[in-house]
Amino acid sequence: MKTLLRQVFYAGVLVVCAAVGRYLLVSKGLQPFPNFEVVSVVSFIGVMILDVRIALFIPLIGMICSDLLIGNPVGGGEKMNQIVMFTYSGLVLVAFSGMMVGNRMKPSLSSMKVRSAACMAGCGALLVFVYDLWTNFGWWYLMYPHTGEALATVYALGVPFMVYHLISGMVTFVCIGLPVLSYASTKHPELLSMISGHGLWKRRIPVGVAVLLLMFVSVTGCVSTSVQEQDAVDCINEVSLEISAPTWHLVFCNITTMNVTVAGLLHECADRYPFSVQAEYWPSYGSEFVTSINDIQNGKDGGYWQYYVNGRYATTGCSLCHLHDNDVVEWRFELSHLT
Repeated sequence: MKTLLRQVFYAGVLVVCAAVGRYLLVSKGLQPFPNFEVVSVVSFIGVMILDVRIALFIPLIGMICSDLLIGNPVGGGEKMNQIVMFTYSGLVLVAFSGMMVGNRMKPSLSSMKVRSAACMAGCGALLVFVYDLWTNFGWWYLMYPHTGEALATVYALGVPFMVYHLISGMVTFVCIGLPVLSYASTKHPELLSMISGHGLWKRRIPVGVAVLLLMFVSVTGCVSTSVQEQDAVDCINEVSLEISAPTWHLVFCNITTMNVTVAGLLHECADRYPFSVQAEYWPSYGSEFVTSINDIQNGKDGGYWQYYVNGRYATTGCSLCHLHDNDVVEWRFELSHLT
């Protein structure tokens, strides 16, 4: 009983570190792309020092808590944002992958050596790569045509994010994971004791089943439907448009229009009022994507134009999203939601 309580206590500490670390990096804009590596390294530390049946919950609870702190949609209201299932299951997949390689790494973590740093850097790169492969697949599955060309395009567009995540993952694992595990190996060697092959596989089975179930739920999309899947209408009344940039904010209320999509509403307001809009049509996705509003271009300071309908983040092209009476559309220049 005492051992179980100690394990739960350590798991709680790791959850707090994961949630607070991600919250500070994402909400304070301390890095160019949305960060998950801190959750990843904490999850890896968890599977290295705790029973994996407890460690499995660290990335899930850590992500939920950090999303609540940041203000990202988690649950409640009408529906859950579908991509959440891919990001959450992706981090559980990271924990499972870390468990698969971690037992082999334990002998090399007894001290702060070059070999130890190289092992941790390689592990960080591998786990980040696994996560990015899965979540990019999620964006393709949820947002884009289910064709090989579209899948290749999604992965090509994700290369800048993946390169940053690989570098960030290696740095995070070496600078955070290695000191923590080296200290644990020195002061509490029982935490990093080797698990026998029979005992390891006995623990892997329930974790593997849980990972497969989460991945299955993610792909089926049975837990939610996107807010953009709506019946088209001919005219909408009393809709509002808000546009927020770091140094200015525009609001247009009580609009009646025949432009019944998010893109159509934005272009109509740009024609009526003194601000500019630039957009590109991507045939592979069958949608228009906004690249600039009022001369603020995507990519500036790591920000991108993204839109929300009635407070919910949208996950499809703006020219595919149909509006209804009294809807509120918000365009925000902020960090990408790809992760």
